[in-house]
Amino acid sequence: ALVNTTMKLAVAALLAGSAAAFAPSTLGGRSATQLDARKPFISGNWKLNPQTRDEAVKLAGDIAASITDASPEADVALFVPYVFLEAAMGAAGDKLMVGAEGVCPEINGAFTGAVSTSMLDSVGVKWALAGHSERRVIFGETDEYINGQCKKLIDQGMAVMLCIGESEAEYEQNLAGAVCAVQLKKGLAGIAKEDLDRVAIACKSVLCWLHGAMLKVFDEWISDDGYLACHIGTE
Repeated sequence: ALVNTTMKLAVAALLAGSAAAFAPSTLGGRSATQLDARKPFISGNWKLNPQTRDEAVKLAGDIAASITDASPEADVALFVPYVFLEAAMGAAGDKLMVGAEGVCPEINGAFTGAVSTSMLDSVGVKWALAGHSERRVIFGETDEYINGQCKKLIDQGMAVMLCIGESEAEYEQNLAGAVCAVQLKKGLAGIAKEDLDRVAIACKSVLCWLHGAMLKVFDEWISDDGYLACHIGTE
């Protein structure tokens, strides 16, 4: 119940004000460096929640219902556990996009427990996360593995939200920019410039989330010689 309430309140709050995330350039038809001109892209990741299909349907339906004609113009996406994808899509309708929390960079073979891009595509899923901090830290997913996920999603004609972010220790050593630059370059290696309109970047600093300062640091990076604009727009 706490997770459901938190998610609904977070989305409602974002829809009531301005968003600090940015959608892929196809949504606005603008250059990737024009961050301030982009249509807001609000997304939430359910992690290992909720615990039943009924709860997932209710949560997705409640979030979709909070998007009304009076809401500011924005794209909204939910990234949910595999088993709830179709149920969440049905409950959300055309109010928002529903994506997967991850994907395997292989298409088939002896990869027990894995889910491929073609499997997701076959049930109507067009988005997936790659590089989430929990996948990097807890599950040991490397930059090379994450790059494989990104490339496979793009090859499948789908879209990817690449997550980048430094640890608390790296932040305290003023390495945030360097760490994220490496994650960004390695994560997007081999992806053609013309395909970047199907890539969204989620900047998740471990320290920022711990101290509730995500927006402050994100703004600092944007204003620091156009750090994100430079790396997304030119490389």
